[in-house]
Amino acid sequence: MESGSQVASSRYSNLRKSFQLAIRSLLTAFSKEDVDRAFSGFSDAERDSLYHMFVHVVKSLHTNIEEEFDSICRETEVETILDRVDQLIEEQNLDVLSAENRTNIGDVKEKISRVKKEEIHYLANLIEKAEERNNAMRARIELLKKRQDLSATKDAVEKLRSWNSDCEMHDCS
Repeated sequence: MESGSQVASSRYSNLRKSFQLAIRSLLTAFSKEDVDRAFSGFSDAERDSLYHMFVHVVKSLHTNIEEEFDSICRETEVETILDRVDQLIEEQNLDVLSAENRTNIGDVKEKISRVKKEEIHYLANLIEKAEERNNAMRARIELLKKRQDLSATKDAVEKLRSWNSDCEMHDCS
C-alpha cells in the first residue's frame, strides 16, 4: 500500500486534475463555428479576430481560475487535510478500496441487516420505556384527579356539617 503522503499527494493531484478537466470543458464549450454562427454578420477577418480574442480571454480566465483554486487549496490546507484523512482511514482501517478490505456483497448485507436489527431492537426498547413512563404518568394524573375529587368531596362534607351544626344551634327544623 502507498504511504500516507503519497496517497494524499495523489488524492490532491486527482482533485486538481478533476478541477482542471471541469473548467477546461466549461471554458472550451464555445467553438470557432459557434463564433461564426453568433457573428454571421461580421466579415471572416472580424470573426477570426473575435475568436482569437475569445481564446485569449478563455486562456487568461483559465489561468486565473487555476491560480485561485491553488490559492484556496493552500489557504485551506487541502493537501494536509487529505493527508490527515488518509491517516485516519489507515488508522481506522476504512480504506474500502484496498484489496485486503474488499468484502463480498453478502457480508455487507449481513452486517447492514444485523445493525438494522440492533437499531430496531434499541428503538423498540425506547418505545417500550416511553410507554411505561406514559402509563405511569397517566396513573399519577388519575390519582391526583381522585385526590382532588376527594378534597372537593371533603370540602362539601365539611360545609354540610357546618350548615348542619348551624341549623342545630338555631333550630332550623
